[in-house]
Amino acid sequence: MASSPKVSIVWKYFAKVNPKITKCKVCQQEMRFYGSTTGMRHHLERKHPYVVAMAGDTLSASHADVVLAYPVADSESSNTAPSTSSAVPLPRVLPLVGGGDQNMGAVTEAILSCITRDMLSLSIVDGVGFKELLHVLKPTYQIPSMKYFEDLLRTKYMSGRTKLKTLIQDKETVALSCYTVVGATSEALVIMVHLVSSEHSVQSYILSVSEIGEPDDRSAEDILQLVLDNLSEYDIDEGMISAVVHDDSKEMAEAMDLLKQAMNCDPMKCMGVLLNECISSAFVFPDIDGTIIAARSIASYFKPGTPAAAELEKHAGQQYSIVQEDLTHHWTSIFEMCVSLAKQQQFISAAIEVLKKDDEVKDVCLNLTDQQWETIHAIVKVLMPLARAVNVLAQEKFVSVSSLRAILRSMEKKLEVEDDDPASMRKLKETIHASMKESFQLEALLEKPTTSTIAAALDPRHRTLKYHTPEQQRQMRNSLGHIVESQRQQTEPEETEDVAPPTKRRKSGMSDLLGSDSEDSDDESQQRACNRLEIEIQAYALEKVMHKESEPLEWWHINETRYQFLAPAARGYLCIPCTAALPRDAFTKNQSTIKSDSPEPNPDLVECLVFLNHNKKL
Repeated sequence: MASSPKVSIVWKYFAKVNPKITKCKVCQQEMRFYGSTTGMRHHLERKHPYVVAMAGDTLSASHADVVLAYPVADSESSNTAPSTSSAVPLPRVLPLVGGGDQNMGAVTEAILSCITRDMLSLSIVDGVGFKELLHVLKPTYQIPSMKYFEDLLRTKYMSGRTKLKTLIQDKETVALSCYTVVGATSEALVIMVHLVSSEHSVQSYILSVSEIGEPDDRSAEDILQLVLDNLSEYDIDEGMISAVVHDDSKEMAEAMDLLKQAMNCDPMKCMGVLLNECISSAFVFPDIDGTIIAARSIASYFKPGTPAAAELEKHAGQQYSIVQEDLTHHWTSIFEMCVSLAKQQQFISAAIEVLKKDDEVKDVCLNLTDQQWETIHAIVKVLMPLARAVNVLAQEKFVSVSSLRAILRSMEKKLEVEDDDPASMRKLKETIHASMKESFQLEALLEKPTTSTIAAALDPRHRTLKYHTPEQQRQMRNSLGHIVESQRQQTEPEETEDVAPPTKRRKSGMSDLLGSDSEDSDDESQQRACNRLEIEIQAYALEKVMHKESEPLEWWHINETRYQFLAPAARGYLCIPCTAALPRDAFTKNQSTIKSDSPEPNPDLVECLVFLNHNKKL
């Protein structure tokens, strides 16, 4: 007698809602089912590592009764087929404990809010000093245990995920960004979603933060699987994603290329990463590199609180300012250091002459040559307009990829070499400009339709595409029409199995010769839609160009009834960011961080904290 097929032990923690949907019994999260348990196992390892740790490699059924506050049903065992029932127990609703006073629950809520907003360790609630503080403020309050706050944190997290999933499902199109952050023990993958809110502005939310180990321990396929699992959990299907912005790691780029094949979405490299690469390429020349090294020594010597800083303040008087150190070796950090040195050059030189008389500092190399001072001033002058552009881009409402070409063009003009430029400044400008042309593919932005040029065409501030020739503008408008038509066809409702097919009628000779009325009707409908789209594109081309400080999404909200085809496409493209990380992090740090250095050692709790901290809008 043939033995029954072996069923994966993963099914102890999942139930089938229907043939295409499974539900996790630990957190009640629904996932798409593609015929394999791989995604479900990844979900347990990523979201519930405590289950895996307690159950061992086989996820033994002996630990089914220890899943924190979320019980696992006993109706299924590892030797039975997966259930198709959707009657899965809901997460336990935790009371807001803290004594008999009805206001005590509010105190508990405030403590949890403080923990999530300031990214504090949950162990703070067991601290003696914290308990004494609460006793002074509220003597009758009985603080719950850390275990209680862990359960409450997870409950809040699951509630937030449900709200975010509902919010995403109300959108036609969203954009994603993926990047790595440095945590306390290893690197983590952050996945964010960007969408147009009901207030007609771009909002960004963190979907997940998942540990991925060190670069040598992961592959592009691992990253791809993590991304696909998260998209499945939030029901983000193929055709919903307009673009994915990502950082510069090799495995990330390969994973995004694979994602393009799987989900039909365009990968884009983070502008902050590319800009840092372009500017850093000018710092490799020996004379410029030597100047930066010498400048770091000076900045370190004059750090606040040292005798050197006191001597500098004595010479500078009211013009004194702290000398900024280059701590990250990012171009923005180098720029800020050079600015602080250039502003106080004469005072720094005077202070150095005094300090050299001290026997303890005679042998310290504090001299900057005239040529090095000239190079520092050149760095400041060349990078100043780029730094101002970055300050604008660091504001969330300006980070749409639709502004990319205009911003790059502005940077190009500032990098044009002038006749009276000294050699050091000329070298900086030429090197950065050449690197930008290659990294940003500036010629390609003009010659062929890209995600950023289509977004610019849909942005009322940049719709004229003034950096393109008339022929290129015509081609862009044609490409826009093809893209919008393709999206319209994808979003048309499909016939379901429940709808009865129309009754077939025998064709007459005339119908056989000239075609049926239904065929004519379909063709006419398609032609009317194409004509309508063409009329919209022509009318949009005649609209008045908006002021650069205006809100393009607000314009589309006001005019969406006039542009029924273009408006949905505009919302999809104008939510694409030009940075992978949060704007300020993307442009100011060598590697993006988002408070992932939480004091919590448990990756599961870290994700809950980061999710609730960033997604306060939910």
